[in-house]
Amino acid sequence: MALTDLKKKSQPHGKSGFTADEFIDDANNYAMGMPRIVSLRLPDADDTDDTTRLPMRHATFTLSQEAIDALNELSQATGEAKSKLIRKLILQASKPVKRQLARKKK
Repeated sequence: MALTDLKKKSQPHGKSGFTADEFIDDANNYAMGMPRIVSLRLPDADDTDDTTRLPMRHATFTLSQEAIDALNELSQATGEAKSKLIRKLILQASKPVKRQLARKKK
């Protein structure tokens, strides 16, 4: 499986979640400090990891069909790219190993 197979498929552009009148009303509410519909989305703690700023390199690897299906399900459920999910899983799996190595050095 090549990383090109892991590209996030584009989502069709859907209807916005509110009408123009609702947007205008919420703009007035926002001016008074009480927005209800439109608000700035704050990034999750997981979204602000520094690994996304690092230069990326292409890699080719082999996955079982079961792993591919699981990765597709995770990607659809979270809305994140498959390659980003793989990077997160690798970092998560390597944390205990790094801790053990740090303890052995002490």
